[in-house]
Amino acid sequence: MSMPETKSVKTQERMIPLLRAWVAKKLTKQGFRVTDIASVLSITPAAVTQYVKGRRGGNSKGLKRFESVLDALVEKAAKRIRSNLGPIEIAAIMDVIYQISAARSGQELLQSQSAKPEHREALKLLKERLQLELVAAQRCLELTNKINDEYSKLLLRMIASDSIRHADVVSQVISWLETGHTTAFQPPDLSFLRSMLEIEDKATESSLAEKIEIPHPVAKVLLNSIDMDEEKHEKIVGELLRLLKK
Repeated sequence: MSMPETKSVKTQERMIPLLRAWVAKKLTKQGFRVTDIASVLSITPAAVTQYVKGRRGGNSKGLKRFESVLDALVEKAAKRIRSNLGPIEIAAIMDVIYQISAARSGQELLQSQSAKPEHREALKLLKERLQLELVAAQRCLELTNKINDEYSKLLLRMIASDSIRHADVVSQVISWLETGHTTAFQPPDLSFLRSMLEIEDKATESSLAEKIEIPHPVAKVLLNSIDMDEEKHEKIVGELLRLLKK
């Protein structure tokens, strides 16, 4: 494993207890039982108590500026407890860690000043776009916590998540231009790409927005966004396959 990968894994390992502590404290304030909090976080009741008392999990003060992202995880945990749906998936926790890491990286790059003369214009444009994506994500998440409509919450979180991912891509391109360092092209396995293309082909054959009737107007928008994503994924996988054939 390379050094950057090792650093990334260690960061993720440190973040998990911080997130659990945040969620445990918030759910406790909302009146949830320790046993229910332990169950939804896949930890012991004793661990929940330690998180709440600050004896475990580390210092979460640095997470305060990502409160909107974290509160979405708290809300998801609360819903799972109320509906008896079991623990939060580790993928949901890792996605929050990814969003926080991407936002942090983006903010750091906005403050950097290094730029080669031939890249100044490109970097200026990229940093302007990075700023827009980060602001869009933050505003969507802030609004999410002010409305009660569940469909609208989903839509705003989806936009915020997309914006953070866009910011991550732009951040990576900025890093490449500032350092002059790029990694070698390492495409996924050909058999994997073909299997993914088959899955995407099947997904695009049946439009959810056209076939599912639901009265809420935003629900229709959400279903349509899934259809658009499937079409996008199919094109992306197709492009990767074409690159492999060159």
